Amino acid sequence: MDGGQFCMRPEVIRDESLQCFVKIGSGGFGQIYRAKHTRWVMDVAIKLLLYKDGSESSIQREASMMFQGGNPNVIRIFGLYEGRVGVPLLPLQSGLVMEFMSNGSVAELLQTLAGPPPWPLAFRMAHQIGLGMNFLHQLSPPLLHLDLKPSNVLLNASLDAKITDFGLSRVARSISRCGADAGEDEGGTLSYMPPEALQSVNYKASKASDVYSYGVLLWSIITGKEPYGGAVSSLVRFRIPQGDRPDLTLIDCSETEGLEGLLELLRRCWHQEPHRRPTFLDCVNVTEVIFEMHQRGLSDAVRDVLKQLEGDVCSSLKSIQISPKPQNEVRPQVASCVSGSLPKQETAASFSKAGEKELFPRPAAAVTPPRTPQRQMSTPGGVCINMSNVVGLQFGNYNNMTVAERPRQRHRTASPSYPKNSQKSQF
Repeated sequence: MDGGQFCMRPEVIRDESLQCFVKIGSGGFGQIYRAKHTRWVMDVAIKLLLYKDGSESSIQREASMMFQGGNPNVIRIFGLYEGRVGVPLLPLQSGLVMEFMSNGSVAELLQTLAGPPPWPLAFRMAHQIGLGMNFLHQLSPPLLHLDLKPSNVLLNASLDAKITDFGLSRVARSISRCGADAGEDEGGTLSYMPPEALQSVNYKASKASDVYSYGVLLWSIITGKEPYGGAVSSLVRFRIPQGDRPDLTLIDCSETEGLEGLLELLRRCWHQEPHRRPTFLDCVNVTEVIFEMHQRGLSDAVRDVLKQLEGDVCSSLKSIQISPKPQNEVRPQVASCVSGSLPKQETAASFSKAGEKELFPRPAAAVTPPRTPQRQMSTPGGVCINMSNVVGLQFGNYNNMTVAERPRQRHRTASPSYPKNSQKSQF
C-alpha cells in the first residue's frame, strides 16, 4: 500500500472500549493518558487536544492526515478519541489514540545515560529517525513535522526510534499550550529552529526546515548534550541567524568508524541556506552505510542500555548502607514504601521554567513526585524500601536520599520500668 495515495478513515474510539485511565503527562498540545483497550487487550496512549480557538472539526480534519499509510519508525495512530477519560462529569474531549511506548524518549535516554548511547545504537537512531522523516516527506501532500527534537522521538521496548507529534504543529495555533505562555513555548523548540524561522515573521515552513532540525538532533545524539547549553535564549535567537551552531569541537571523529561521515551530514543539514540542505532521502543513504558498519555490535549495545534503564530506578539505593541489626534489639515498627513512579509520556514541554530553558532537564529534588510528569516511561515494580526511625523519604531519578537517625523518645504514657536508653537501629 502506498501511504501517499491512500488515506484511511480513522476509527473513533470512545470510553466504552477503554479502562484504567491514568494521567501520565502533559505538554505542548495537551494531556497524555495511558489506558487499556478492552477489546484489543493492550495499553494505548491517549493524547488529548486542548482547544484555544478554532473548531474541533477542523482540528480533527488536520489530525486525520496523520493516518496516511504506516511506517515502523513513525508512531502508530490507532484512531481518534472522543470521551471523558473515564470521568463522567468532565466535558467531552477529543484527541488521538496512539501506540504506547515503554522506554521514554531520546531526550530521556540521553539524560539517564548522562551522555551519548553506544555507537551502534546511536547510529541506528540516526538512521531510523531519517527513515521516519523521509516517509512523512514522501507522502502526498508531504507531511511536515516542524517540531523535530529529542523529546519527540520515542523508544519502544527494543529501543527502536519512532517519531511522534508529527503533523500536530500544523494546528498548533488552535491548541492550548497546556499552561505554558508564548515565551515558554517558543523557547521550547528554539534550539532546533532553522535560522529562516527566526529571521522573519513571514517565514514559510518547508521540508528544509525539518532537515535543519534533524541536523541539530544528530548533534544531540552523538554528543549526549543539549545544544547551546546554558546560553540565554535571546542570545541563541540572535546568533543562529548569524551562523552559530552547536559546538563541533566536542566530537572526536577518531573515536569510531563512520563518525566523520555523520558529522559531515549534520553540517549539510544545518546549512544556513535552505536550498543547500539535503533531502531526507539523501540523509538515509548516508546513515544506512554508517549503521551497517556497526550493526554487529547492536545487540550488545541495546542490552547494555536496557540494563542501565532497568537499574536506574534503583540508583538512589546505592548510597544506603545497611548495618547488621544488633543482637537483643527490640524489633522496631517498620514502614514500607514502593519506589518508582507511574509510566510517563514524553511531550514537547520538557523545559526548566526558572531561568534558561533546558532541553534535557534533570528532575529537581523534591519531597513529592512532580505533578505533571513529562515523559512516557515504564519502570520495574516491586522494589521496596523498609525503613524505620528515619526523618524523610525522597522519590525520583537523580535525587539524593538522606537517611538520618532520629533519637528514640520515651512516650509520656510509657511504664516507668521501660529502659530510658534503648538500643537504636540505624541504616
